[in-house]
Amino acid sequence: MNAFWGEILTYAFKIFSGLIGNVTPAIKSELNDLLTGLYLKALKTPNVFDDFFIGMLLDILAIPRPIPE
Repeated sequence: MNAFWGEILTYAFKIFSGLIGNVTPAIKSELNDLLTGLYLKALKTPNVFDDFFIGMLLDILAIPRPIPE
């Protein structure tokens, strides 16, 4: 990854992890459930991009990745 995209991802992490702290608990819980469910489904698909994409969203929003079943 070149430096440009590294900087973009760094800013995305800072912005979205800060925003998620200000979301109401009900919305945060729904978002957590949605993304963790999608992540578990993505792990079951043969497409590794699914795993990467949903995992990246979890990381940006500072939601811990669930342990695969």
